[in-house]
Amino acid sequence: MVRKGLSFKESHYLESGTPVLKKGNIKVGKVNNESLFYCDERNHKVLDTHRVRYGDVVITNLDPQAGRVGINLTDTEFILCGEVFKLEPNPRILDRKYLYYFLVNFPHKIEQLLTSSNVVRLRASSIEKFKIRVPDLETQRNIVKQLDTFQELREELRMRKSQGVYYRDKIMRYLQDCSSAKK
Repeated sequence: MVRKGLSFKESHYLESGTPVLKKGNIKVGKVNNESLFYCDERNHKVLDTHRVRYGDVVITNLDPQAGRVGINLTDTEFILCGEVFKLEPNPRILDRKYLYYFLVNFPHKIEQLLTSSNVVRLRASSIEKFKIRVPDLETQRNIVKQLDTFQELREELRMRKSQGVYYRDKIMRYLQDCSSAKK
C-alpha cells in the first residue's frame, strides 16, 4: 500500500517539534537526520499512516529527485511530507527490506513509472500497479540477510578507503614538511 504524506506550507515549519520527512532527507538509499524541518502535530491531522518509523521504506514523488528510494534506519520518527510516499507492503507476502533492496537495485524500473508534464512526478497509482517477482517469505529473508552482509562489507570497505586516504595525506604532508625544513 502506498501512503501519501501531508501538505505543509512554509509557514507550518518550526525550529522544533516533530521532524518532517522531506525529499531532501533521502540520500544514498537511506533516510537521514540532516537539515530537518519540524512541525507541531497539533496543527495537522496526523494519522498513524503519516508516521515514518524505523524500517519504513519511502520513495520521493516529485522532481528533481522523483523515484529516490530510502529506508529509515534511524531512531527518529518522522511525519511524512507530501513529496514522499511511504510504502507498506502486506507483511504476509512481502518483506519491507526485500522491497527496499529490490527498488534500490532496479532504479530503471522506477524510472519507467515517472510521468512528466511540467514537473516529473511519481504517482501512487503507478506504484500500486508495479509488479515484482516475490519469492516466499523465508527466501526473501535469506536474500535480505545476504544483502545486509554485503552492505556491511561495502560500508566497511568505504570506511577503510577513507581511512587510507587520510593517512596517505598525513604522510605526504609530513614528507613535504621534512623536505621544506631541509632547504
